[in-house]
Amino acid sequence: MMTEREPVLRVENLTKKYGEKVVLKDATLSVHEGELKMLIGPSGGGKSTLLQCINFLVTPDRGRVWLKGKEIIKARKRDLYAYRQNVGMIFQDFNLFDHLTALRNVEIGLIRVKKMRKDEARQKAMYELERVDLKEHVSKYPAQLSGGQKQRVSIARALAMDPEVMLLDEPTSALDPELISEVLAVIKDLRANGMTMIMSTHQIGFAREMADEIVFLEDGNIIEVGTSEKIFSRAENWRTREFCSKIIELYGNSR
Repeated sequence: MMTEREPVLRVENLTKKYGEKVVLKDATLSVHEGELKMLIGPSGGGKSTLLQCINFLVTPDRGRVWLKGKEIIKARKRDLYAYRQNVGMIFQDFNLFDHLTALRNVEIGLIRVKKMRKDEARQKAMYELERVDLKEHVSKYPAQLSGGQKQRVSIARALAMDPEVMLLDEPTSALDPELISEVLAVIKDLRANGMTMIMSTHQIGFAREMADEIVFLEDGNIIEVGTSEKIFSRAENWRTREFCSKIIELYGNSR
């Protein structure tokens, strides 16, 4: 049973190697209910690997994961199956079914995984698509949608499963600049409504404004963790300061 101060999701010493290359080393972090934790750092620093290890899409070589105080053991297939329903994952490249409409993309998991009746699944899918402002586009196929709309469909699909936690892996990186704001607006709304999230991003202005806590990763290591104010204004590690200074110079405070 969770205590009041216990995190919703906790990971400890997650480590992943490919051959001799260590891409994630002893990553330990936790996220509390309603918290938005942002992962920042250079490309190849381990952000995506960390998120994929948390969801067991990549099997860590070492480390432990708990959801609401219960340790997740990958070998227990039923527990892993339930865990993945409770931890939604949003990818850079949307991962939609091209032959299905937006509505069908959202409802199919409800029918096949949650065993909902078709009418119930459709009602739930419509609700989630309206929630991400896609009511007018439910009958369109992915090829008929913009990148921002496709990403919002993928968010609606994850939300339809009623997850405890959402993991977002660079959700705006594949989008044209003018489409980024519509996806960030959805994430901002989710945070306002209490969704627990871990998100990797290069959207520094958004991270500064919205993150409860920021995690700086480089070369597979968590270098520093702190509030936005600490990380961007008075970071303790010189690499954190250097990275933040360069990326603010490059991107400014844009969202």
